[in-house]
Amino acid sequence: MSETVTGAQEADAAAAVPRADAPKSKRKLMMAGAAGLVLLIGGGVFWEKDKIFTSKLKQNVGSKAAAAMHPPILLGIPPMVSNLDTSGGHPVYVKLTAKVEINGVPNEAALQDRIAEIQDVFQTYLHETRPQDIRGNGIYRLRESILRRLRAQLAPLQVTNLYLVEFLVQ
Repeated sequence: MSETVTGAQEADAAAAVPRADAPKSKRKLMMAGAAGLVLLIGGGVFWEKDKIFTSKLKQNVGSKAAAAMHPPILLGIPPMVSNLDTSGGHPVYVKLTAKVEINGVPNEAALQDRIAEIQDVFQTYLHETRPQDIRGNGIYRLRESILRRLRAQLAPLQVTNLYLVEFLVQ
């Protein structure tokens, strides 16, 4: 009898001690679940790959076809004279002639009513500019800033470039 009591006590002691196999089985279960999830996602991508890649290809072909149908238009901006911000000193004037390259318009006549809007962007920026801002490579910064403002102002149209044809500071 003592053996059975001792055997029962040993069984209780063995049950109280955690088995080393339990964490390994949980780890295996988690790894199997992660592998299943990866396979499921990979299968979904494989199944839908034609829809994903062909839609991107169609978009690229469509934009190239639209660009071929409507080549970029160089819109000439009439010469304008503007004064710079001199903070109370003697006035400094800028004479500027520019061309704006715009995509997405069938012809130049469609842009004629937007010339005043484009001139307003130029005038507004030039009135905020100080004479020392356009020295050195400041003309490049001026061009980039005006180009950024034109892109925001003419949003559905694509302003691709700005050419400063004449730039005179007096």
